[in-house]
Amino acid sequence: MAQQLAAGLRGLARLEITYPVESNAVFVRMPADTEKAMHQRGWKFYTGVVTGEESRLMCSWDTTPEDVDQFVADLRELTVK
Repeated sequence: MAQQLAAGLRGLARLEITYPVESNAVFVRMPADTEKAMHQRGWKFYTGVVTGEESRLMCSWDTTPEDVDQFVADLRELTVK
Protein backbone atom coordinates (compact mmCIF):
# COMPACT_ATOMS: atom_id res chain seq x y z
CA MET A 1 0.00 0.00 0.00
CA ALA A 2 2.91 2.37 0.61
CA GLN A 3 3.98 1.92 -3.01
CA GLN A 4 0.44 2.71 -4.16
CA LEU A 5 0.40 5.75 -1.89
CA ALA A 6 3.72 7.01 -3.24
CA ALA A 7 2.53 6.52 -6.82
CA GLY A 8 -0.59 8.57 -6.07
CA LEU A 9 1.43 11.37 -4.47
CA ARG A 10 3.93 11.73 -7.30
CA GLY A 11 3.21 14.79 -9.36
CA LEU A 12 0.90 16.46 -6.86
CA ALA A 13 1.64 20.16 -6.59
CA ARG A 14 3.47 21.36 -3.48
CA LEU A 15 4.39 17.81 -2.36
CA GLU A 16 7.74 16.05 -2.42
CA ILE A 17 8.53 12.45 -1.47
CA THR A 18 11.81 12.86 0.39
CA TYR A 19 13.07 9.27 0.74
CA PRO A 20 12.75 6.05 -1.26
CA VAL A 21 9.75 3.94 -0.25
CA GLU A 22 11.26 0.75 1.13
CA SER A 23 8.71 -0.36 3.71
CA ASN A 24 5.26 0.70 4.90
CA ALA A 25 6.17 4.39 5.28
CA VAL A 26 6.17 7.31 2.88
CA PHE A 27 8.02 10.45 3.95
CA VAL A 28 6.70 13.54 2.24
CA ARG A 29 7.27 17.26 2.51
CA MET A 30 4.04 19.25 2.29
CA PRO A 31 3.03 22.75 3.31
CA ALA A 32 1.92 23.21 6.91
CA ASP A 33 -1.53 24.41 5.82
CA THR A 34 -2.01 21.17 3.87
CA GLU A 35 -0.94 19.06 6.86
CA LYS A 36 -3.41 20.95 9.05
CA ALA A 37 -6.23 20.57 6.54
CA MET A 38 -5.62 16.82 6.23
CA HIS A 39 -5.70 16.48 10.02
CA GLN A 40 -8.96 18.46 10.07
CA ARG A 41 -10.37 15.93 7.60
CA GLY A 42 -9.60 13.20 10.12
CA TRP A 43 -6.35 11.80 8.67
CA LYS A 44 -3.75 10.86 11.26
CA PHE A 45 -0.03 11.04 10.55
CA TYR A 46 3.12 12.35 12.16
CA THR A 47 4.52 15.75 11.18
CA GLY A 48 7.90 17.32 11.74
CA VAL A 49 9.86 14.07 11.50
CA VAL A 50 13.42 13.34 10.28
CA THR A 51 14.65 16.86 9.38
CA GLY A 52 11.65 18.54 10.99
CA GLU A 53 10.05 19.17 7.61
CA GLU A 54 8.58 15.81 6.63
CA SER A 55 5.33 14.08 7.39
CA ARG A 56 5.47 10.32 7.92
CA LEU A 57 2.60 8.54 6.23
CA MET A 58 2.25 4.96 7.47
CA CYS A 59 0.36 2.08 5.90
CA SER A 60 -0.64 -0.71 8.27
CA TRP A 61 -1.51 -4.32 7.55
CA ASP A 62 -5.18 -3.36 7.19
CA THR A 63 -4.77 -0.31 4.92
CA THR A 64 -6.97 -0.82 1.87
CA PRO A 65 -6.58 0.45 -1.68
CA GLU A 66 -9.71 2.53 -1.05
CA ASP A 67 -8.06 4.15 2.01
CA VAL A 68 -5.08 5.14 -0.12
CA ASP A 69 -7.26 6.40 -2.95
CA GLN A 70 -9.30 8.58 -0.57
CA PHE A 71 -6.18 9.99 1.10
CA VAL A 72 -4.70 10.89 -2.28
CA ALA A 73 -8.01 12.37 -3.46
CA ASP A 74 -8.18 14.59 -0.38
CA LEU A 75 -4.59 15.72 -0.87
CA ARG A 76 -5.19 16.39 -4.56
CA GLU A 77 -8.20 18.54 -3.70
CA LEU A 78 -6.16 20.56 -1.21
CA THR A 79 -3.08 21.01 -3.38
CA VAL A 80 -4.90 22.35 -6.44
CA LYS A 81 -6.39 25.28 -4.51
